[in-house]
Amino acid sequence: MSEPDFPPELADIVAGLELAFLVSIGDLGPHTTPQHPVLRDGRFHIATPGPATCRNIAARPAVTLLWPPTQPDGHVLIIDGHAALRGNALEVIPTHAVFHHVGAPEAMTRRCADCRRFTLAPPYVLTGADNQNP
Repeated sequence: MSEPDFPPELADIVAGLELAFLVSIGDLGPHTTPQHPVLRDGRFHIATPGPATCRNIAARPAVTLLWPPTQPDGHVLIIDGHAALRGNALEVIPTHAVFHHVGAPEAMTRRCADCRRFTLAPPYVLTGADNQNP
């Protein structure tokens, strides 16, 4: 996915956020780590994934990036995608994103004007060569 294909509205949302949680799946279930992904060329780059994350990605490349709201009644950004190890770094190719408000349970049942859903790329299948252990 080239940068022009990445929705400018979503790029603006990402630019305003910093700390994300990367969720990968291991043999024992979900593994969550705090990260500072950088959006470049329509993909998220993570410079220093840990060894457990690398093992998980090598076996199961589907991941989720989650940016929590910056305010109690703000919006959460959730991006699903597929990850590939590139040397000692991790690259996440986003496929779907949801920008959704957080609030009281009664407010969660209706969509606010700022909530968005994005389909970013067709399903992406990684080959064994795409996932290399660092």
